Amino acid sequence: MSTFHFRYPSDRSLVAQVETLLRRVPEIDQLDPQRRFNLIVATMEAVANAVEHGNQSDPTKNVEIWVEVNDDAIRVRVRDYGNGFEPTTLPDPRTRENIFREGGRGVFLMSALVDQVEFVRCKPGTEAIITLYR
Repeated sequence: MSTFHFRYPSDRSLVAQVETLLRRVPEIDQLDPQRRFNLIVATMEAVANAVEHGNQSDPTKNVEIWVEVNDDAIRVRVRDYGNGFEPTTLPDPRTRENIFREGGRGVFLMSALVDQVEFVRCKPGTEAIITLYR
């Protein structure tokens, strides 16, 4: 297994750097273009959530990204150092009352783009684990 680790202060501009960071990993760069795009977009969403919702855009708190590659999967872990959240309480963005709500679609989008998304509560923070099976 190979692991890549990146650590940056919470700043919205980090979202725009996600593709460049992920494409440093040869196995991601070699993915089918659609699967690579899906992984990049899901990771961008996780990073945006970590910066804005997790760390409240506090530049003294870091966002950490680990990319783990093995024979079975590519796993991207995105960690914030905020107060955490309970993903089971997120409203379904497809329901009538939420369809026109601003925001609230990120976790749903992430789940639709990759094979698996999990959230682990940390002390402090939350870690989003994005998995793409090979």
